[in-house]
Amino acid sequence: MTDGARTGRERVAPPEATATFEEGLARYREGDAAAAHALFERSHRRAPFEARFMSWYGLTLVLVERNSNLGILYCDQALRVAGPEPELLLNQARAHLALGQRDRAVRSIARGLAAAPLDPSLQSAQACMGWRRRPVLPFLGRGNVVNRWLGRLRHRWARKLHPVPEVPPMMLGLLPPGAPAALPAPAEPPGEG
Repeated sequence: MTDGARTGRERVAPPEATATFEEGLARYREGDAAAAHALFERSHRRAPFEARFMSWYGLTLVLVERNSNLGILYCDQALRVAGPEPELLLNQARAHLALGQRDRAVRSIARGLAAAPLDPSLQSAQACMGWRRRPVLPFLGRGNVVNRWLGRLRHRWARKLHPVPEVPPMMLGLLPPGAPAALPAPAEPPGEG
């Protein structure tokens, strides 16, 4: 194959589709999901092979039109096309969270952190969602009544000391303007590792 020829994997999105997509991202970050959805739909129709366009369009399908089947399908297809990219996994997590599927959202974020542990958006999403902690009394089972009661008590105290604002699925993992490109790696607690 000559240098000038392109294979099917080397497709480039048309410039007007990219411009529409970027405008859609700006609208999404402003909180206008309906306008972003229309722009993502337009960019996806112009470049249906582009994984980012597909993923964002799938997310807004879930958020705006409540079309869970097609929205999740597009988010999953984008991941199959492009691989485990942090942005696409975060969109998948947002879509699952919007559908009330917290466990699947947590798994998507965990997959993203495994692929890109220093990604600030995924770290922000992890901080907002929180993770399951170890049982208060490790020698008792997680489902033990005492462990459950102490765990709820620990959770309440932790929330009072360090409140974490509830984040709607649309805003999960969005960083404020001027945020650092990457957060430092989390330090290992002493005695572990």
